[in-house]
Amino acid sequence: MSRLLVTVGTDFHPFQRLVSWADHFAARHPQHEVFIQYGAARPPVNGERARLLDHSQLQTEIARADAVVCHGGPATITDIRRSGLVPVCIARHPSFHEHVDEHQLRFVQHIADAGIVIAAHDIDALDALVQQALARPRNASAQGATAPSGVRQVGELIAALSPTTVTTPNPDMLKVVYIGGQGRSGTTLLERALGELPGVLNIGESVHLWDRGLRDNELCGCGKPFSACHFWQSVGEVAFGGWGELDADEAVDLRFSVDRNRYLPLLLRPGLSPRYQQRHAQYLDRLARLYQALAEVSGARVIIDSSKHASYALLLSRVGGIDLRMLHVVRDSRAVAHAWTKTIARPEAGGTPMPVYGPAKAAVLWDVQNAVIEQMQRRHPYLRVRYEDFVEAPKDVLLAAAQFAGIDDGASILDFLDGDVLHVNPSHTVAGNPMRFASGDITITSDQSWHAEMATSRRRFVSALTLPLQRHYGYGSRTR
Repeated sequence: MSRLLVTVGTDFHPFQRLVSWADHFAARHPQHEVFIQYGAARPPVNGERARLLDHSQLQTEIARADAVVCHGGPATITDIRRSGLVPVCIARHPSFHEHVDEHQLRFVQHIADAGIVIAAHDIDALDALVQQALARPRNASAQGATAPSGVRQVGELIAALSPTTVTTPNPDMLKVVYIGGQGRSGTTLLERALGELPGVLNIGESVHLWDRGLRDNELCGCGKPFSACHFWQSVGEVAFGGWGELDADEAVDLRFSVDRNRYLPLLLRPGLSPRYQQRHAQYLDRLARLYQALAEVSGARVIIDSSKHASYALLLSRVGGIDLRMLHVVRDSRAVAHAWTKTIARPEAGGTPMPVYGPAKAAVLWDVQNAVIEQMQRRHPYLRVRYEDFVEAPKDVLLAAAQFAGIDDGASILDFLDGDVLHVNPSHTVAGNPMRFASGDITITSDQSWHAEMATSRRRFVSALTLPLQRHYGYGSRTR
């Protein structure tokens, strides 16, 4: 007996057309098992059903399915492609009050033309497409040639939508070195080290400036609240005439209305939605003013931004007046997944813990973040650094990163590094790992605790979800 999964995602708009079709399909085809995730629509009568599925449940249902019908959500499509299935995709349509605009229609058509999904242009077409999909073996999958070797299916979406022209840097432009990748990969340690280079300003994770700094008045890396930090107050004066000229809640809302992983298609093609394009342009203008103010106040030639988020990197790639360079930090996916299970307190927020992820979510985020950052080399200077190489030979990695940032003044620039001991001064970082508050001597050591603490079953599970990229980055599938 074949099994069909129908999933509409978590959007608050009911996708009643698709749920009703799935309900009727289950009634007309009892020879097939049908599982329907119906979201905000009316519950179906036939088949198995659930209003919502968390990520691990969705992964389980995708693995059980012989075919999947889904909406035009890039994260859902990526999960289905990873399983070896080509999804049958029908976009939400604003005419039926299923979405706010037509960007899913354009996105689905674009990736269907690239062979990433099978597009159903109307509900009546679903029956025939689903019957074909149920008869197709799972190994006739999305492992196509559109993605570079080792880059997972999410890379196909980026490659299909991204322009291929490499940006030619202007030597007079402000250099912004963006540290990208998945959190818990040692990026804060590397950022603190790079911040000691001459003519360099490290700002931590500026993606969180609007909520953690402006709105919540959390501590700067110098130890003072954001509103009492002279550096950030000077930046606000230069950029906006003072932070008081901005409404904090509006600033946070603007950021989250533009910068989310779910907006991946729109980040690559803002014109898919005029409404999104307007807010996108407004946010880019705000970021351009911020970075120019950072350079003016600090006098720095290079800004190190360790925000890591792939979506924020795509935004910065469109900010005018900066020479964006991608410093991609990768770490063994098993070590990263294990690190995300640990509880780490945020001293700037009264000890509130940082998020904790299970191995499935951590592995998927590792795939997505790294695949998108790697695709950024299609337009920007790119250097990849492995965490394991950095802790083993910090001097070599720092010299390579300095040269990449345009600072090539010889080994003397590393006078703050003595073997594996790093001497750092207080910095004005707005967010990041608690290490951003450290000053003085920091010993660079390799965290290999996952070898002893991570269960073998979890290692194998994470390896299975991340294996192509693991190999692409030079990590073996066997555990030590």
